[in-house]
Amino acid sequence: MISTGFLLGLALLLATPGPTNTLLAVAGATQPLRAAAGLLLAELCAYLAAVVLFGALILWLGDGIEAIRPALQGAAALYLALAAVRMWRARGEVAAGAAVAPRQILATTLLNPKTLIIALVLMPAGWSGQGAVAATHLAAMALMIPLAGGAWFLGGRGLARAAGSRLRRAIPSASAVLLGLFAMVLAGRALAGW
Repeated sequence: MISTGFLLGLALLLATPGPTNTLLAVAGATQPLRAAAGLLLAELCAYLAAVVLFGALILWLGDGIEAIRPALQGAAALYLALAAVRMWRARGEVAAGAAVAPRQILATTLLNPKTLIIALVLMPAGWSGQGAVAATHLAAMALMIPLAGGAWFLGGRGLARAAGSRLRRAIPSASAVLLGLFAMVLAGRALAGW
């Protein structure tokens, strides 16, 4: 049985702006609708893989997972900082329609701190050692993730359509700044955890 708390928490988490959602919105603003399928599939695969990996780590390490949390946050912060720099350098190309690639969505989502929250907070206690519980919750995620990601993609599309060309050119720059801010927040958490 899947709790309402899990479903609501997951929906809120997926609706929250973050690095993956930022890239999906940029893709929606700058790429054709047909690009969404590959990006959403990459997002789904990455979320499921990361949550399963963290589940395996939780099962293997037990309470020791807390000891490596700062290192995981630090790695995610480093990746997001690099993604922000790449987005900033390529902002002119992105505004002109250069593609956000599925591999970018995959890597960003694998390192997205939301996967830690899903695995460590939202999933029920002991889920990684209970096959049926894990399967039902992962299936619920598999339904909700593409819906939320698709909403971010379509939101970016709508914003680009409503915005003038000057504002449309600012979307990649704003996204680079947001990615940089996410990196700084994660770096701060990682440093506070050590």
